[in-house]
Amino acid sequence: NQVFMSLLANAIDALEEGIEKNSIYDPWIRIVTETIDDKAIIRIADNGIGINKEVSERLFDPFFTTKEVGKGTGMGLAVSYQIIVDNHKGEFRYISELGKGTEFIISIPLHMSF
Repeated sequence: NQVFMSLLANAIDALEEGIEKNSIYDPWIRIVTETIDDKAIIRIADNGIGINKEVSERLFDPFFTTKEVGKGTGMGLAVSYQIIVDNHKGEFRYISELGKGTEFIISIPLHMSF
């Protein structure tokens, strides 16, 4: 839940920023789930402002944030990465294009092996 809430909050922020800059006129967030082989795949995408190269290089760093003081902690994506990759042995990646949006792709095993 924490991962999904973080991704949705970031998507909403990206859309709001695009609306404020008059670069987005029809905002949307798309959530798609599917199973492929032995994995659950969750995709959360938006048509927000996208992620630039400088931000992309630090996206999963703890305490890194692009938000104004008092709005974000910089822990959302770092913790999300840890939850998906370390705790659930999954994969957490994204595709982004400036001015067109971002899609986060989560892949987690349906069965944990101990």
